[in-house]
Amino acid sequence: MSNTPLDDDLHETMSRFKAAAQAQPIELPKVEPPGRILVAFDQSNQDSAVADVARELCLRFGATAVLTLANPGLNVDTYRQHLEGMKAKLPGVNCEIAPQQDDEDPADAILDAKRAAGAKLLVMDAPYLEDFSRLGRDSVGSTAERVLAKASVPILFVREPREGLANSLSRPLVKLHVRQAEAAQALATTFRLGGNAAQFRVLFVVDAAAMAEAAALLGHEVDPARLTDDALLADAQAAAGSLVAAAQRWATENKAALKVDFKIGSDPDVTAREANDGNHLLVLPCPADRNTAAYGRALTVLRLSSAPVLMV
Repeated sequence: MSNTPLDDDLHETMSRFKAAAQAQPIELPKVEPPGRILVAFDQSNQDSAVADVARELCLRFGATAVLTLANPGLNVDTYRQHLEGMKAKLPGVNCEIAPQQDDEDPADAILDAKRAAGAKLLVMDAPYLEDFSRLGRDSVGSTAERVLAKASVPILFVREPREGLANSLSRPLVKLHVRQAEAAQALATTFRLGGNAAQFRVLFVVDAAAMAEAAALLGHEVDPARLTDDALLADAQAAAGSLVAAAQRWATENKAALKVDFKIGSDPDVTAREANDGNHLLVLPCPADRNTAAYGRALTVLRLSSAPVLMV
């Protein structure tokens, strides 16, 4: 079994368009732009990168940025002084400073601030309250994990702090699973965010181990003949046909650049590598059921990524 991406571009393209042509049509859901975006800072070395990304998001959506700092033990003056400094890093954006929450747990404070602001999108550090230089890709921090577990809105996690991070919003990479209910919403959100000027890339990762595990959990015997590269690719392309067709239709109607790839390998590793190497904004569908294996894989990708990650 190959652990590297397939390189036969002509074969992939012909198979993909055949699958799309034969697929049942689907409509991408309409995505309303968020009017208010909660931006959670943490006084770490990631805050400038968070401000950079949040500013670009707000300008694209015409949204108000609601700023918060959910660090336990802060006095009122320190809270406001830091957020006034962050506000200065969002020129051209309508900003509000959220009332300071009295929760002792920073995750609860962020969620309470989100509800109080009526925010439909959240931007925050991951890890939160820790420098990325200390934890790196091995962790997103317990605060970020708890916020993700309880949030009911998309969250954009800023991972590695670096200059020009907002440019990644023009290179979104949306990673889809062909049978994931949230796939169409993630695709539509990506298109709404990027607009027709972005360079869109859609990635399907065909993970033989994950497919075999799923079959075993269902009590099905695994046929080795169905786990060859060719068989896995053919099955994935057929199953992805409707999503690919919907994406191609949107790109054609909006005159946008779109590339669709199918890669074979370990899902978290391939996804993170593709996002990190291409300096993308990685968009991941986030399963509503946080107890599923799909949610666990999404969280693993988030931990491995140095690129910003939008969980939809």
